[in-house]
Amino acid sequence: MSSPSGRAVTARNRGRRLGSALIFAAAAVVSGCKPPPPSAANDASASAVPAVPALVAQLAGARIDAAKSRLESRRPDEALALLTEALRADPASAEARELAGKILAETQWNFPTLTISHGLTVQQIGFAAPSSLWVSLGGEMNVTVRWDLEKLEIGSVLFPAWDLDTRSLVFSPDHAAVVVGRGLVNLLCDARTLKPIRDLGPLPEDSTPAAVQAFSPEGLLVASPAAVDGGTIWQIRDAASGQLLRASEPPPAGAPRSLAAHLDRRRLRVLRADGSLMEMPVSPVDEIRISPMPDPVELLGAQFSDDGESALVSQKTGARDEPSISVISYAQADDGSLEIQRLQERFPWSGGPNLWNGLMAGSEEMPFKIDGGVWEMAVGSHAPVVNGSAITSCAFAGGEIIIGEADGSLTIFGKTPLPGRTEIDIAPAEIDGPGLIALAKLTEALAGVRYDGETREFARIGPEQRKAAFAGCDPAALGAAFPQLDFAPIAAGFAGLNHRIAPAAALQPLWERLARADATHKTWPEILRLSKDLVDTDWHRELTEQVVGKAGGAEDDMDSVFQSVDDAAVLAAISAAGKSGPDAAAALAAALASERPDWIEACLTDAGNLPPLLRQIALSRIAWLQGRKAAALSPWPEDFPQMKEIRQHEDWDGWEQADFAPALEAIGKNVRDELLALDVPADSTPERRKEIAARLADPETVAAIGKSRFALACMRAATAFSEFPEESETTAGLAKTARDLGAPAEPCLRAEALALAGLGDYANARDRWVELITEHPVETHIPGDYAEAAYTAFENSDPQQAMTILTTGIHRYPNDAHFALRAGWVALLTGNSQRAYDFLQAGKRVGYAADRMENATALLTIAAAQSGAWDDANVYFSDLVRLDPAWASAATLDTLDWPEELKTTLLEFMQ
Repeated sequence: MSSPSGRAVTARNRGRRLGSALIFAAAAVVSGCKPPPPSAANDASASAVPAVPALVAQLAGARIDAAKSRLESRRPDEALALLTEALRADPASAEARELAGKILAETQWNFPTLTISHGLTVQQIGFAAPSSLWVSLGGEMNVTVRWDLEKLEIGSVLFPAWDLDTRSLVFSPDHAAVVVGRGLVNLLCDARTLKPIRDLGPLPEDSTPAAVQAFSPEGLLVASPAAVDGGTIWQIRDAASGQLLRASEPPPAGAPRSLAAHLDRRRLRVLRADGSLMEMPVSPVDEIRISPMPDPVELLGAQFSDDGESALVSQKTGARDEPSISVISYAQADDGSLEIQRLQERFPWSGGPNLWNGLMAGSEEMPFKIDGGVWEMAVGSHAPVVNGSAITSCAFAGGEIIIGEADGSLTIFGKTPLPGRTEIDIAPAEIDGPGLIALAKLTEALAGVRYDGETREFARIGPEQRKAAFAGCDPAALGAAFPQLDFAPIAAGFAGLNHRIAPAAALQPLWERLARADATHKTWPEILRLSKDLVDTDWHRELTEQVVGKAGGAEDDMDSVFQSVDDAAVLAAISAAGKSGPDAAAALAAALASERPDWIEACLTDAGNLPPLLRQIALSRIAWLQGRKAAALSPWPEDFPQMKEIRQHEDWDGWEQADFAPALEAIGKNVRDELLALDVPADSTPERRKEIAARLADPETVAAIGKSRFALACMRAATAFSEFPEESETTAGLAKTARDLGAPAEPCLRAEALALAGLGDYANARDRWVELITEHPVETHIPGDYAEAAYTAFENSDPQQAMTILTTGIHRYPNDAHFALRAGWVALLTGNSQRAYDFLQAGKRVGYAADRMENATALLTIAAAQSGAWDDANVYFSDLVRLDPAWASAATLDTLDWPEELKTTLLEFMQ
């Protein structure tokens, strides 16, 4: 592979191995884990099994074989526990001691230093040194929190959303900004406060967020792709405000998909699936460049280095070959950010789309493996993490492992250091009793596991038990048992590993925020259950009372006040409700449901931090109640907002505990009713059309519904009116108005051309048709456009143009029998009988509709006769008479409004 700059692309050795694992043949299978029984079998001081030497050796050998099997499965924790039991059975076993010594010398162990029980599934993790931890939680309630790990408290909460999963967290290099991907919403937020800045829009479905969403190194700019019809456009924004600085044009059809992006203060680089590199300068005056690869490639995934001068890529090398992982280099220097260890630090793992389950999935260089509740390194000698529930997310930070689980647990694991080496090169012949006790306690402390020799089952032990076990471990006995190892580094490391548990009170900001966000109170019982440890707080007591009693509380009380229709009481309640919160929300909801604009105005006067949509709802309701229809309806966009979608984009904290959907729906109904009054029904009467035309001519109508809706209403009316020749003048005026106001040009041109033709203005009608079929995308055309354009060309005495148009149409719509019939008719009118015969036969091959069969057969008879195909013409005429015997009579021709030359041809078959 070559780089776009022409330099060779190096396929580097991507594997960074931490050491060779000990691989042994499996000899025994040991069952899974359960809590340790309170028996002497787990006591490290239990005496070795007294047995005949052969039986002792057999028992020890079985456990050694089982330990080898566990090592082969990359489970050094369980292997060490088995070897401890083997040495209890046979303290003289050199094989067991040597294998245990190797595990102790080469294995890094995990120790939990922090546990947080969220109660909601951990979906995404982000970390910034020294103490900022972001956790996205999902399920029915979706929310992201930022923890301060030094204070062990929640510093901020992103407003909750319902029934969404967090696909990704993408941070700026300084962790000042973050893009939170929830469903199709990608919120650019202040990472510290988690306040939303703007929605960046949905990503292309096949993209990896961390690869395509890019911040500049100083965090001032952010680039993101946006899916459009047929491809992807790129946008560069100010990261602090979300303001759009530059956007690319939609790509041409068939453009390769974008895989990865890198942004600096000067330009955006985008690596595409064919290896080409698109470069879009931040300055809109500089042109966008695309540099192709010298040799064709097919890339499946990509990730840029930190400096953007190289990219890790997955390349398809053959129809059956597995994708290969390599590096494209654009410069000689290497910033090292594509090294496996650095990649682990840069990119967390989760169930959403990311580097590890995308580009690196299935690669031999995948550094770790997650299977259900087990995390393990794929290379080196590293103890696994075994959890009680499925692992859903994982991040690496400064040597620590952060693991999130399906049950809501988040645990940070520190690593114990490896022991040192001594220069002593001797081993005692037999491990003594104190040595066995010390080894058993060290195994519990490091591996966090016990093995029950009687039940042959493992049991996990907690961090407190592990610390206690290490405290009871005799260093001198360990040194005597393993004289080549210096356990002082482990002792020093273990002393610095302490386990903290986040108290229930630390999660109270989370439960409060979730409770405030639920206007329907449907999740309050679940919040109450999750926050059960807060029984001593006033907040929890109040929530319990509301769940047990009436969840609506403030709303019910406020409704009763508003229903009293006592002005003084209502205004006093509004004033007492405050600027925001449940009471203020309930007051505004009740005011919106009333018929009193002054009550709504009073709510607005006292309100603080009111969401923009809610303010617009209130202002529109006031205007509607005051009879100002235009002010009430015109501000609303053509795509009327949906409350659920708006609540996914905006933080309504303080206004969430009332249901404002009915108020929004009422305004939507007003808009729909107003537009419905302008729709032309399929069975419209002349009186109804006259009424609609009058409403569209009234200046108050455009003021009420706004120019964009008015333009579309005129366009729809013009299209409907064009079916009625007597409405041609009105149709032409409506179509022109719609086009002038920005309605889609194609239907407006179509309606206007039909109306002009109906008025006999074939010259201007032809101009409209020709503009439509030559200056607008083919995708917007319909077959009738070509037939009508050809007919108006004929009426303008330009048969050559008519035939050119018909030929183009038959090529574009070869399977449209109705167009073929219209084309044959116009061709006969222009005297092109042979071309007419060709068109009509093409339609016959497709198949004419039953209601058009008579006309088509009559025209086939005429076209065949005029082309000299008399045998065919006789057959067609016979078919025509079978369809309707009236065609055998010359009197039938008198009923046809056809040119005489066509009727004369038919008359020849009737004599």
